[in-house]
Amino acid sequence: MKALLLAALLCPSLAAAGAVRAELLSSRTTAAPAETFNAGLRLVHKPGWHTYWLNPGDSGMATRLDWRLPPGWSAKPFVWPAPQRIVAPPLTSFGYGGDLVLPLELTAPSTPGRALLRATAEWLECAEVCVPGKAVLNLPVTVGLPSRESPDGPRLRAAFDALPRGGPAVSARREDGAVVLVIPGRWPGAEFFPWQPLFEGGSGPVAVGPGRTELSVTLSPGAAAPSELSGVLVRPGEPPVVVAAKVRPGLAALRHLLFAFLGGLLLNLMPCVFPVLSLKVLGLLQRAGGSAAAARGHAAAYAAGVIVAFELLAAALLAARAAGASLGWGFHLQSAPVVAALALLCVLVGLNLLGLFEVGTRLMGIGARASGGSFFSGVFAVVVAAPCTAPFMGAALGWALTRPAPETLAVFGALGAGTAAPFALLASWPALLKRLPRPGAWMETLKKALSVPMFLTALWLLWVLARLLAPAPAADALWKTWSPEAVTASRAAGRTAFVDFTAAWCLSCQVNERVVLSRPEVKAALARGDAFKADWTDRDPAIAAELAAHGRSGVPLYIVYRKGGEPVSLPEILTPKIVLDALGEP
Repeated sequence: MKALLLAALLCPSLAAAGAVRAELLSSRTTAAPAETFNAGLRLVHKPGWHTYWLNPGDSGMATRLDWRLPPGWSAKPFVWPAPQRIVAPPLTSFGYGGDLVLPLELTAPSTPGRALLRATAEWLECAEVCVPGKAVLNLPVTVGLPSRESPDGPRLRAAFDALPRGGPAVSARREDGAVVLVIPGRWPGAEFFPWQPLFEGGSGPVAVGPGRTELSVTLSPGAAAPSELSGVLVRPGEPPVVVAAKVRPGLAALRHLLFAFLGGLLLNLMPCVFPVLSLKVLGLLQRAGGSAAAARGHAAAYAAGVIVAFELLAAALLAARAAGASLGWGFHLQSAPVVAALALLCVLVGLNLLGLFEVGTRLMGIGARASGGSFFSGVFAVVVAAPCTAPFMGAALGWALTRPAPETLAVFGALGAGTAAPFALLASWPALLKRLPRPGAWMETLKKALSVPMFLTALWLLWVLARLLAPAPAADALWKTWSPEAVTASRAAGRTAFVDFTAAWCLSCQVNERVVLSRPEVKAALARGDAFKADWTDRDPAIAAELAAHGRSGVPLYIVYRKGGEPVSLPEILTPKIVLDALGEP
């Protein structure tokens, strides 16, 4: 049995033996002392077989040549000819077939004599199977005068003449998962082969305009866009050229940074931030009449707390992604211990506002004179704000979590800057602070009133905790449990499907469900098709994967699959009109 298994494994290799023949070429039979002359490695491929370029693409191994030269001799690396695109779905590689010469230069020693140059060539030869190839090669050359050309001289000159030369000045910019190469002029049928192994599949669709041509080069998954893009540009009937350009940020990156900042601004208006707003207002009132420098210090500390907390969340999401896990916005509220701890913290803050006890420097910066309290109130704001997703946030965070770490951190930083901006601006605005009423006995009454949002938040968190520990059964027969198979079956039956990706800890979701999705006219429209609920209160890899497929990292997400149409994503904040229009209702 073992012998048969070994034979089965070896059969492809045995069948492929000898698909590529290798030899060393020299343009000189006799080289002058210290002369630099053309040489190369010739690879003759059987029909249907290929070897690989310097950057092999999605798969493969570049051909290598390891010299063992006598004293005084030196050899330069290959100068690579332009490759061909080799497509074997789903892979795209770069390489060569036919009769190939990989040219290089040799330099003879200054002393005459006969020499035998030795080198070991290694390559990967592929057709339907791939087999490693290897050959130990010899090249005899005499050093002396006069210099004599060998029969291979013309072949090597032709190989050097066909090498890519300097091309036009180009530019490059980052886009979603790719780098776009911009070439002046019209280059119909052009292909770009990048030297860096950070890209897969070569250049994508070509956009040819009146004065320029654009090629999209796809980045490998998880690869960061390089600071420079360089490679070989090829177009039919023209000699190949070498181009290089610095990579500048693309419009997609700038757009999502702006979305993140706007989402952070709007997050201050979402219901889950109300408890923290009470602390902010109280802090402003207690600092009324203080110095402008102290106010700016509190504002800076609060902003730092917000931004640091967002960056820590981003780091946790990146670490989970690197470990193969799938987390999203608000992931910490999928943990019962974390929810319990937050509920307890809200109770303590509420009791503190009631004056039942004082906590050190006055918890969360309430009346604190040190900037440390403002910093931790910023952290607290982010932790409590996580149940909400503001407009613009979903698209920005979904994009960020598919990007390399620096871009992910930049988007989360922009989100933090937007969240911190309103309070930081107001707190550091001396003219506003002077208009606020002076602290006095009336503030004790205000503190007691502001404890109410904290206790309400604690009650809501306890409800979330109960849902995590014992998920509630469906109370409404309208909603079916979501699964990809159920949606596929609904669409195959020609029905309109509405999917609500939600969670008990998502306040935006709860507001939409009670204000919009529970309205009679909306429920009647949903009942004419299929309504599915995907509950992400607890972690569910299938839901996380579906969110990622729609470019989102958290809930709420609403998808409408209309009859015969493409899926449509609805905004994070719903209105009855938005839902009815998406369902095709009058």
